[in-house]
Amino acid sequence: MSRTAGRTSSPETYRALFALDKRLSESLGAVLYDLVKLRASQINGCAYCVDKHSTDLERLGVPPRTLYGLTAWDESPFFDEAQRVALTFVERLTGGIDTVDDALWDEAGRLLGEERRTDLIVAVGTINTMNMLGITTHLHPAA
Repeated sequence: MSRTAGRTSSPETYRALFALDKRLSESLGAVLYDLVKLRASQINGCAYCVDKHSTDLERLGVPPRTLYGLTAWDESPFFDEAQRVALTFVERLTGGIDTVDDALWDEAGRLLGEERRTDLIVAVGTINTMNMLGITTHLHPAA
C-alpha cells in the first residue's frame, strides 16, 4: 500500500515546517544542525532522513570519518564541545524524552547562548516530526 507523502497531503504545513527548518539552520549553523538531524534520524530509524542528512553533511565538507563516527560520537574524537552538547540534547530528547539536567543546560548555554540553546530544543523536535512523517508515509531514499 502506498501512502501520500506529507508534502503532497498537507503542503501548507510542509512549507511552514521547512521555513522553521531554514531558520534553525541559520541559527545553529548548517553543520551542527545537520549533525543533530542525522543523529536523531539514526535513533528513530528513518532511512530517508539518514540518507538525506549524511549526504547534506558530505556536501558541506564533513569528513567521512566524522559521519561514520556519529553513532559513537561520545567515544569519538571528531566532535567539538558545541557538537557534543548538541548531540547530548539529541540523545536525551529523542526516542522518549529524558531529562536535561542543570549541568547540561548550563553547558549548552555557555557554548551556544540562550537563543541557540532554545533553537536546539526546537531543532530536535522538528527533526523528530520529520522522521515521523518519513517513517509513517514509508518515504525511502532512492536506490
